Amino acid sequence: MSEAPSYRPETLAVRAGQERSQFGEHSEALYLTSSFVFKNAAQAARRFSGEEEGNVYARFSNPTVTMFEERLAALEGAEDCVATASGMAAIMATVLAHLRNGDHIVASTGLFGATVQLFSNILARTGITTSFVPQTDPATWAAAIRPETKLFFLETPSNPLTEIADIRALTAIAHARAFWSRSTTASAPPSCKSRSNLAPISSSIRRPSSSTVRAGCSAARCAARGS
Repeated sequence: MSEAPSYRPETLAVRAGQERSQFGEHSEALYLTSSFVFKNAAQAARRFSGEEEGNVYARFSNPTVTMFEERLAALEGAEDCVATASGMAAIMATVLAHLRNGDHIVASTGLFGATVQLFSNILARTGITTSFVPQTDPATWAAAIRPETKLFFLETPSNPLTEIADIRALTAIAHARAFWSRSTTASAPPSCKSRSNLAPISSSIRRPSSSTVRAGCSAARCAARGS
């Protein structure tokens, strides 16, 4: 990823992350295999145990998805990227990676319906609770914070009401209390001036420290760690 700062977004969108096979194809190859060949049983054992990097099964990773992840990371100026098969999978993975039983989320009332169900019902079973507040009133977000609050979650523009959130204000509130803030958008065009909206459906999550940024996109929504 060292070349990422040297090129414009238009170039990165076409060339970043590309790894040509021995056949020298001009466009990315589509690897339709379900599994991969190993040099020997010892290498297979190392791959499956995580001791050696490499593909083991297409549901975990394959070269086509890897190129996509590296391209999105380059476009976002991030260090790394992880793609999932759906936006809901990305939201679930993000929440479970950072929260645990007893933690609390403050979320917008304007979230997509499936996300509301995930937070209200599925996550509640794990002991993760959620308070829903108006999208456009930062004061209500601050008032909803509890000692166990770990995450702000919102969608902007919201779907279907297209409410706009003050991301800067909400991020400042979250950072002041030392927890994560995440924003998503389901209506951004394929290329936007804002670097957090470089895919048709994208999201970003920021730590209290500005040293780390995670960004995501779906229909292979991703969470990317950047500097």
